[in-house]
Amino acid sequence: MKHARRIALALGSNLGDREATLARAIADLRATPGFVVVDCSPLYVTPPAGGPPQGDYLNGAVLLSTALPAREVLERTQAIERALGRVRPDPVRWGPRTIDIDILWIEGECIDEPGLEVPHPRLEGRVFALRPLLDVAPDAAHPRTGKRYDVLPAASLPITRA
Repeated sequence: MKHARRIALALGSNLGDREATLARAIADLRATPGFVVVDCSPLYVTPPAGGPPQGDYLNGAVLLSTALPAREVLERTQAIERALGRVRPDPVRWGPRTIDIDILWIEGECIDEPGLEVPHPRLEGRVFALRPLLDVAPDAAHPRTGKRYDVLPAASLPITRA
């Protein structure tokens, strides 16, 4: 098994009791063998990014420490999504959902595999993912280029705390 490293997960919800769903997701992450939850960001209220008309999201991030391979982290987070009512494949691309858990960033790793791209391919332009990431890992940088995320234009965009 690899050495433990930091992994940032994005969490989002815009259906049902969003805050309770996110709290449950965090509790499930804490209870997952092999995961150590190091930090959680505040929650933010954000409009949907694309897709059909739908309600606002609550978004946040969780910083994990784990030695598990990225593919296993993905499988475990998708199991949590299923337990919280997420249906995959999504019936509507970028449609509303009870829960969305994405791997945003893995310290020191770039991955480009079917169904798993890290850092998240749209991280750098999405304030709803970037700001929570910086809340839990203010020193996060792109693993290939070394460019810190806190200097990106999206890092200074306005965002509303829940």
